[in-house]
Amino acid sequence: MVTQFKNAQVRMLSIYVIAFMLLLTVFNLLLGEILHQKVHIEGSQLAKQVYNLKLEQIADRDIIAALAGEHGFMLEPESMPFHFSAFMAQESDIYKYKTVSLKLYHLPFWVIESPLFILLNLVMIGAITWGYRWWRVLFKRRDTVAEISDFKASHTQLPVNLPLHNITIGDSNAVATKHQQVAREDAVITGMYGIQNNHNHLFALLYWAQPFPANVDLESHFKVIIVKGFKELSRVSVKLLSSGGLAITLENIPQADVDTYAKRLHQTIYQASLLYRGDLSRKEIKIGVCNYRDGADQTIVYQLTKSALTLAKQSAWQHIHRVPFNYTRSTVLANSSENLSDYIGKKKFMLFFQPLFEFASGDILQHEALIRVRHKSLGMLSARQFIPQLKSDDAITLLDKTVLEQVIKLLKSEPSSLTVSINLHAFNWFDDGYWHWFGEKMKNLKGAAKLQFEISEVDFYQHQQLLKFAFSTIKSVGSSVLIDNVASHDKIALLASYKGIKGLKLSYDLIHNIDKNVTQQKMVRQIVVSAERINLPVYGVGVETQQELNMLKKQGVIGAQGFYFTEPLQEFTNVMVN
Repeated sequence: MVTQFKNAQVRMLSIYVIAFMLLLTVFNLLLGEILHQKVHIEGSQLAKQVYNLKLEQIADRDIIAALAGEHGFMLEPESMPFHFSAFMAQESDIYKYKTVSLKLYHLPFWVIESPLFILLNLVMIGAITWGYRWWRVLFKRRDTVAEISDFKASHTQLPVNLPLHNITIGDSNAVATKHQQVAREDAVITGMYGIQNNHNHLFALLYWAQPFPANVDLESHFKVIIVKGFKELSRVSVKLLSSGGLAITLENIPQADVDTYAKRLHQTIYQASLLYRGDLSRKEIKIGVCNYRDGADQTIVYQLTKSALTLAKQSAWQHIHRVPFNYTRSTVLANSSENLSDYIGKKKFMLFFQPLFEFASGDILQHEALIRVRHKSLGMLSARQFIPQLKSDDAITLLDKTVLEQVIKLLKSEPSSLTVSINLHAFNWFDDGYWHWFGEKMKNLKGAAKLQFEISEVDFYQHQQLLKFAFSTIKSVGSSVLIDNVASHDKIALLASYKGIKGLKLSYDLIHNIDKNVTQQKMVRQIVVSAERINLPVYGVGVETQQELNMLKKQGVIGAQGFYFTEPLQEFTNVMVN
């Protein structure tokens, strides 16, 4: 029924548009005739005026020309620009009154009477638009009644429950049909009541306890199975990670069905895995899941999913562990009596390394050191999650000192030409005590030139005087600086006087969805142009899609890092290149 009404609505719209065009054409023809008559009357009145003033057409030609000009007429045609001549061709008529006969030239009526012509057309178009709006209201009411009827009919035909634990890959079409029907119901309800459904996205990381044969294309195999099994969703993404696991994204899932989809995903993966590993059991497949909404920070989503997978792997019976994006870890940590600096002091952390790739060669240019704390109950915590919970300045200083010491140890054990960057806390950039310790620590280090220290653009420009000691200490040991979170080009020229600055890293806000935002593209291009003038390279961070990557290349960015290339790597030895 809804389809019939939609088709009728399209047909009626076509008829309405045709009628509108015909009506507007007829109206303008009539209006043109009326305005033309008005011009003719004015010409006749001009001829009468010439007769009453007893003017001679030859002797008093200048006076007649002046009178004609006041009425919008000309005694001789005027030359027009070529590109206007086709639209504003001058017309001529002979106007008579008793013994006077004047040949006058004038512009088209719609030019002479343009204010009136435009006003009447606007009134006409407004009336037709008003009529169209009322026509839509009437059809919408009929459409809503039809949708309610369809909704009730489909609701009575839906199965109450469809057990997911017995679903095989071949049965996934039945599940897809059910969810397509549910999606249609949601759409009807949304249209009827003007509400938005509460949809989530799922990001999942998968782990198998047993390896697959080396000749199996896991990404292609599981992509086909998962896309087919979840074809009711607007977007399904599958990517094979360098670690051998899978990263899967399912978009636009009703919040009430998040756990159902997670279980269904585990079942689908299990059934697909049996084709190559018939000896696998369900407990040997672990899934970490994070559900989130549009606009969620993808870095946090990834870290939460990673933590969820770690907890699933640690459990003998829980094969799926889900952490919602709104999981208030910060609240748990804030209410805890734990001192997180103890985790640092007792070495209960891991260093990860995010490689930065050069576009032209594909080589790794440098690595950014990332610390992750192993919390006893919350799993892996990123720096963004636990640093706000550090309760003292000493704890912040201890954190940056510990990271630097660990990086130095790794540089000594793994000789390499690659650079490692460390993002220091803002507090330590202004702490002279930290930099005195830094100078002593780095004094005899041969690989000091391989270290770069990142500072945010805002902190650098606002506190240049306070940073002098830090910059001089870094320069004295042979290390360098990167400006991070760059969001504008206005002050880049000032960096020319700082010889220790070796590059710029763009703000994540400029990178995310840059392929869809012209303003972001212009800002990045301006930054690149300004940096090129002082020979500083510009890098991107947080690149997540091929489209973002292509747009960064187009704007002149020379390298980038992000989940599009690889997840942060645990082992420094696996990524350092001799």
